[in-house]
Amino acid sequence: MERERIALLLRASKKFTYKTLIAIAAAGFLSFFYSKGLLSLLLKKADIKIYYLSLPEVFLSSIELSIYAGLFFAIPVVIYLAWHEFHSATGIKAVQGYMFIVAVIILFYVGSLFCYSIVLPSGIKFLIDYGKGNNIMAMISMQRFVVFCSAMIFAFGLTFEVPIVLLMLGKVGLVRSKSLTKTRRFAALFIVIGAAIITPTPDIYNMALLAVPTYLLYEIGILLMKINERRQGIR
Repeated sequence: MERERIALLLRASKKFTYKTLIAIAAAGFLSFFYSKGLLSLLLKKADIKIYYLSLPEVFLSSIELSIYAGLFFAIPVVIYLAWHEFHSATGIKAVQGYMFIVAVIILFYVGSLFCYSIVLPSGIKFLIDYGKGNNIMAMISMQRFVVFCSAMIFAFGLTFEVPIVLLMLGKVGLVRSKSLTKTRRFAALFIVIGAAIITPTPDIYNMALLAVPTYLLYEIGILLMKINERRQGIR
């Protein structure tokens, strides 16, 4: 039975990988034709000028932005495929599964929008202002700007998935709410350290923009785990 289960998981993993790559490639291909518009959206919030430092940089950066955009827009399809291929191994009912899909997608895009609307503008402004003076001028390359913004948006989107991750870990029995409640202080410390690493600036304001929502999501995750444990009769 164990071998059969492993074989099923391997087949499901292959199908998931192939379908995911196709979805991302298709979304990325379509995004390439709108790469200038996507770049304009990023520049609108950043309110800065960027430069290309080599002849192929604009073209290559457009491809890079298209790849990030493809992954970004393909997230709903990827999440659905993950559920479709692996739901039998989780033991989660269909209704709960679809609620899970919707929750994951919403949290990812809320986190991404939060970064795009609030964190990126303030973070970039801080970095630009910090570099002013002593005849120093910012000359930001297009490629680095694209990577910086994309990485930040994805980091926040994934960070907002904390409640779902905790709930899933609780459902499979790897973690219990009591253990997470007892380790709140350590969790808060790791969240602050993580926020300091992820955020582009060392100031408290921008760190708090990530650390505070993440900790609140951590507490929401614990609450969801407690509700799930009560339903399962776990004390």
